[in-house]
Amino acid sequence: MKAYAKGARYERELLHFLNYKGFSCMRAPSSGGVISPVDIVAIKKGLILGIECKAHAKKPKLDRERLVRLKEWCAKAGALGFLAWYNNKKWLFLRLEDAGLNKYEDDNWIERDTLLNAMGIG
Repeated sequence: MKAYAKGARYERELLHFLNYKGFSCMRAPSSGGVISPVDIVAIKKGLILGIECKAHAKKPKLDRERLVRLKEWCAKAGALGFLAWYNNKKWLFLRLEDAGLNKYEDDNWIERDTLLNAMGIG
């Protein structure tokens, strides 16, 4: 499967899950771009998430330029920013703040349900 199709499939899977959890959400059509550097925007009762998704076998890392664009977008939108990684049939999330500090260690990645429970969305 081509990388774009694989990534889009997993983005849609996460999008449907977040919708099921009560978020209004969308895939950003120009994800990775300057105006819209996030893959998914999810909103629920004032909580805004900006999510960059990756579906790689190896742990993803964001380059400095992409990280800066994501952080700027999240700051402008008032969104919590995350790098989401689909691996071994589960979603893991890393806060953009941790990515900015180069904290990609396993202990900093949060499982999807744990993250949602911490936000009171379980």
